[in-house]
Amino acid sequence: MVFQKDVDRAKVGPERYELAVALRDLAQRLGVSLSRYAVRVSWDRSTLSRFFSGALVPPAEFVEQLLENGDRETRTELTPAAKDLVRKLHRTALRATSPASGALQDLRDQLTEADRESRHFQQEARLLREVIRRAQEQLDEQQFQLRQLESTGAAERLEHRIALEQRSEDFEAMRTERDSLRESLARHKAELEEAQHRAYEAELRCAALERQLETAETEAEEDEARGEATSALSPKTLRSATPTRQSTAGDSVSFHLGFDAALGARLWRTLDEQAPVPLTEEELQKMIPRPGIFQLIRKVPYLSPEIVYVGKSERPLPDQLDALRRKILGRRGILPEEMYLTYMHIEDDMSAVAPERLLIRYLKEEHGAQLPWNLNGFGNKDAGRERDHSELSPQHFNMIHPIDLDWALRDDGTRRTWPPKEFADFIKAGLPYRFRHKLGPEYLEAAPLVVPEGPLSADAAFRLLARSLGDTWQISALKGHVLLYQEHTEYPSAVRYYRGENVQNAKSQGAPTPK
Repeated sequence: MVFQKDVDRAKVGPERYELAVALRDLAQRLGVSLSRYAVRVSWDRSTLSRFFSGALVPPAEFVEQLLENGDRETRTELTPAAKDLVRKLHRTALRATSPASGALQDLRDQLTEADRESRHFQQEARLLREVIRRAQEQLDEQQFQLRQLESTGAAERLEHRIALEQRSEDFEAMRTERDSLRESLARHKAELEEAQHRAYEAELRCAALERQLETAETEAEEDEARGEATSALSPKTLRSATPTRQSTAGDSVSFHLGFDAALGARLWRTLDEQAPVPLTEEELQKMIPRPGIFQLIRKVPYLSPEIVYVGKSERPLPDQLDALRRKILGRRGILPEEMYLTYMHIEDDMSAVAPERLLIRYLKEEHGAQLPWNLNGFGNKDAGRERDHSELSPQHFNMIHPIDLDWALRDDGTRRTWPPKEFADFIKAGLPYRFRHKLGPEYLEAAPLVVPEGPLSADAAFRLLARSLGDTWQISALKGHVLLYQEHTEYPSAVRYYRGENVQNAKSQGAPTPK
């Protein structure tokens, strides 16, 4: 790979210089030109050139992709130490360029490592449980055979003393083997207890890191919003903007941000020129995974289409849009087929520009757009345990479109037995809204519950889980998410409570639900 620009150490700084040199060394393993590699990875050539010249620090996903592509092309894998060195150079350059982004990336790296350890320990625990099961079966069989021998020997001892003496060697050998199996069983149980303890600690670490990462991301967004309000609209920081159309997959629009007084209007024209596409999984799979801005349009029969939400994503757009798509899926009062979108990719640093705020301001001032979902909490992330007791205004998204407890977790299925924690994780994975629970690894060993064959709704699943856990645990279905804690607590925005055999609608929802 030939690079037209040299890396200017004095211009980019030592951290980005060392990263750019390492990335160029990795790129030489590909054996293709920069233009051909740009086509393969769906990044435009100018952005790749900025990565390799040190002008721009690439995202962590690009570094991992470059390492993987090099291993595949050369059919040789870099040593773990070499890969760790490249990742370390990337994190150092990222922290030097943006301390906040570097801190967030460090938390994501820690969460990835903690999750890997958790899955490793859980796998170890499953293997040990299987070993213990087999050892227990062998011990039970030996005990049964010993009891048979003892019974037979006692009945025939007087008449068949000689035969008993001949059996004695077999009897002693089996008793020795039994004692050995008992020792092995005790050892495996101790190992299982240790593995479960490590898995539990890893889960706690994952949960702590998740909360820390969510808090850090929320604080970063708040800091960004405060900075955007003062800097994004300053005339001194504005320059011209030119939209460019690319011929890559998905026929997406790429926009090099400029800064002039009419930037909001230019952004709107670029989005308005596009034909809205349905907010479906199929359409999102066609999109290039890059940052950008978007607008959600709701088309209700017999009504005019309405722009309900304008947002941005500094991570790949398909990921952000898919999270919003799933949020809409599990809500009442809205149909997925009503939702459409237009979008564009943003080439510049959105944290310094806030293009979505310019677009929102333009739509409100020039077109009188209401943008109701920008004001009612639609785009909010899970604020954590502290906000579960908050009272929501009647205009809040969760009040207008509460979660659907009739959501189908599966259309059909066979009868199956689950440990409570695995069943809770199954429910969590199948819901389009958040289900927060605190069942630890010890509930992998608790008495299993039986899920009957046939369709299974979220409400039916919560009833089965609550019945299995008993009335000391409470499942609280709120307007926007579901909680499972060992408590008896009432929440202002609750829809329904599940405690043991008792299922009851919240006071604001009417009479108790039949069992």
